[in-house]
Amino acid sequence: MKYIYFLLFLIITTVFQSCEVINPDEDIPAIIKIDSVSFSTKYGEGTAKGEIIDSWVYIDENLVGTFEMPFEIPALEAGNHRLMIRSGVKLNGISGTRTINPFFEKYNQDVNLVAGQTIEIKPSTSYKDNVAFVWNNRGEEDFEEGGISIDSIGGSTRIKKTNVVVMEGLYSGHIELNAGHQTYYGQSTKEFNLPKSGAPNVLEIHVMNDVPFIIGLFTYLPGGSVISTDHLVVNPSNSWKKLYVNYTQIVSNTPTATGYRVYFKASLGTQTKADIYIDNIKFMHFK
Repeated sequence: MKYIYFLLFLIITTVFQSCEVINPDEDIPAIIKIDSVSFSTKYGEGTAKGEIIDSWVYIDENLVGTFEMPFEIPALEAGNHRLMIRSGVKLNGISGTRTINPFFEKYNQDVNLVAGQTIEIKPSTSYKDNVAFVWNNRGEEDFEEGGISIDSIGGSTRIKKTNVVVMEGLYSGHIELNAGHQTYYGQSTKEFNLPKSGAPNVLEIHVMNDVPFIIGLFTYLPGGSVISTDHLVVNPSNSWKKLYVNYTQIVSNTPTATGYRVYFKASLGTQTKADIYIDNIKFMHFK
């Protein structure tokens, strides 16, 4: 009988020890919560309407991960730490090319992480001080002034100001295609001198369109030759969207170029009428 009790004791002890191995005590994390990143601009930097979709989260300069907002994430680090947030966008409007926007400031905050508690972070960002806005002398084409800094090419229809469909302010740019005006071809009035060797060159623009159109780049080479690159096809959208158009690689591939112009191109196709609206055009690089 004593042998049976001893055997039962061994079995029970083994079972409890196994449970401890299978289900060890788990650390309780703190929770970091971020709903959005606010964005602001200064005079000469144009609109503050951005589209920051991701936060790149660092704790003590170590990357935790990239997260689409809003989100809540666990953090096993406890106590006082340095939290850094870098703001992410979709380059060329493509989900597969999400990246940190190099022109945006980092957000830093000292935090005390407590196990089982949620800490809500409200990051903010703005353009870095050394960003150059080169589209025109105001830094942006927002269609609020008298002239328009986009010239038609050849016999193309023209872009006009409209106060009927507006992103913000009083006006936006309107390209109307119909049976009498079936194509549009326009370019930036200004020729840009852009940095090369991998330096970031990005166009920001708000668009709403019911027919595809192209955003491209003219590259002017020594001797007078010109390369035209159809860089991005903008698919139709029935609501305003923000695009960050990345020209970095195109510019870096032409180290001898003397200048560049952005162009827009559209065709009516099989439709009888089409409208393209654009607003808040900026072109930026570092000074």
